[in-house]
Amino acid sequence: MVFHKLSRLFCAVSMGTLAAACATAPTAEEKAYEAKVKSETIMPASADDRALIKRQDPMTQATFWGLEYEKNPGDVEAATEFAKSLRAIGSDKRAAEIASQTLSLDPGNAELLTLLGKALLKAGDMENAVDALRQAYAANPEDLTVLGALGVAYDQTGRHREAQATYRQILQRNPASTSSLSNLGLSLTLSGEPEAAETFLRRAVEQPNAGVRERQNLAMVLSLLGRFDEARELSAGDLPDSQVDKNIDYFRAMLTPSTRVYGQLRGSMDD
Repeated sequence: MVFHKLSRLFCAVSMGTLAAACATAPTAEEKAYEAKVKSETIMPASADDRALIKRQDPMTQATFWGLEYEKNPGDVEAATEFAKSLRAIGSDKRAAEIASQTLSLDPGNAELLTLLGKALLKAGDMENAVDALRQAYAANPEDLTVLGALGVAYDQTGRHREAQATYRQILQRNPASTSSLSNLGLSLTLSGEPEAAETFLRRAVEQPNAGVRERQNLAMVLSLLGRFDEARELSAGDLPDSQVDKNIDYFRAMLTPSTRVYGQLRGSMDD
């Protein structure tokens, strides 16, 4: 209370007989106010506040859920939302740490396993990503985005046959999955099968939501097949001439055995 603070300040500079008067205990009203402030500081936000914050931008969400997590690291909802918001702002390593810690409290949580696996994948920890994503898919086999991420993780660890089987499994359930068609094409390229890759990349390009990534992946494979004019024509609609020339030169270099760099290819991942 402002009056109480002023009275204590007055007491601090007073002398003599005023000292006894200054020693008065806080009033019941002051005690109640202090208890209210303390409870509001440590209590979690209301359900309404939590619902409202989910409509805000990722940085605002990360700040809010970070405070909620700090109040109670055992709050699974706060931890899950904090990890999600961290991924949204690009802090995948920290998101993986939060998800991993919280899984010790709720080991079978499919959402946390998914967050952990995708965060590890984005952070470059491929081996652990494979393990987490396999667990996530076992916990929720309806989530095809987990299966897609697992395929990318397999490819990045050199397990191309397992990756291809994973993409084909998705395509059995969703034949129009643009990312899976494209990733299967890239994986076949990585395993030295550019002719087979072309088939799937052409299907990817034909999908309504296909974009620059899919067209450039197809242009790359056409170049690897030595069909540079087709690759140039396909690229020309998306890139300036100077960039098209650079890409064609790069793809030509990939055909030279001593400079093959297929290992730099990376598939796309649905969040």
